[in-house]
Amino acid sequence: MTFGTNHPADERMQEPADEALERMVAIASLAGIAVVHALQLRAAFDEAGYLGGLFVAAVVASVLLAAALTVSGDPRALSAAGSLAGMLLLGYVISRTVGLPSATEDVGEWAEPPGLVAIVLEGLLVAVAGAAAGRAAAPAGARSRLAVARGRTPGARPGPSAG
Repeated sequence: MTFGTNHPADERMQEPADEALERMVAIASLAGIAVVHALQLRAAFDEAGYLGGLFVAAVVASVLLAAALTVSGDPRALSAAGSLAGMLLLGYVISRTVGLPSATEDVGEWAEPPGLVAIVLEGLLVAVAGAAAGRAAAPAGARSRLAVARGRTPGARPGPSAG
């Protein structure tokens, strides 16, 4: 099964269902990450000005990457999204363990609901981007065997879907 348009002017290859699902999960995760960080902006600015700036950057980057993934299946966008999520996770862990400069109020506060939502979304995005990168890095023979196992012809471009 493939997703995409059948319009002759559409130059993009139709993408397999698993790649479309990865993109959808990544877009939804990025939207959630943007919302969580936007809701925490006031608290972040109150704690430390630079922390608020980092939250703004997280929101903007999440929205831009979600937009990029919406219009393009470029694997670099998914990789960048996974990298962003990984950096946000790292920042969360540092803020809860040793604290950040001028921002130590959250040390030990692991159970805050917005933080829990964020780490679930960020972890999911890291996993999806990692799986996509692993599949792309697999040797050609392994990808061909996987395509055959899924009932696809290796290297063939999907044709228009019926119905």
